[in-house]
Amino acid sequence: MQILEKLFGSAYRVKLLRFFLLSPEKVFTSKEAAKVLKIFSKSAAKEIRFLRSLGFLKKRPKGFMLSQTFPLLLSLRNLLINASPVSREKMLKYFKQKGKIQLLVLGGVFANENLEMADVVATHLDLLIVGGIKRGAVERFIKKIEAEVGKELNWTLLGQLEFEHRMSMHDKLLRDLFDYPHEFLINKLGVG
Repeated sequence: MQILEKLFGSAYRVKLLRFFLLSPEKVFTSKEAAKVLKIFSKSAAKEIRFLRSLGFLKKRPKGFMLSQTFPLLLSLRNLLINASPVSREKMLKYFKQKGKIQLLVLGGVFANENLEMADVVATHLDLLIVGGIKRGAVERFIKKIEAEVGKELNWTLLGQLEFEHRMSMHDKLLRDLFDYPHEFLINKLGVG
């Protein structure tokens, strides 16, 4: 990501570009974006003004949203979305240290290299965690990941019995994850 930050002028700009590219239909104020990305509100407002002046963002009554008519939209999306800022090793290390994790599956935003944006949105679940780990610890780690990724993540934490029950019932949340591209970081349950 350091190359992209240098190329685009700042880490904040790269985060904001990714943030709006990953939420193309949503409207955000600069304060909302700053909160999710864990950046200063003043810096977010400055970068949003710059991105608006380029035509990347458009003003809406309740904030700003991605301009679907921006001429380099597809190229930027391919560059910024596919340059994954979150290291799999970092995530694996964290979850291995925090408890007895039986299953850790990445989907959605993490497995989107060859997907169109509609497919990424359809996946719904970005991260599935199955095992014995405290929810509060996971939430704090997820907030850090969200700030790096530039998107609020859809994730769930399940116990092994609940996971097995949902799988046996062909639960839609899990089917949507496993029917689209996904990646196992930990798979002690032999899910295939």
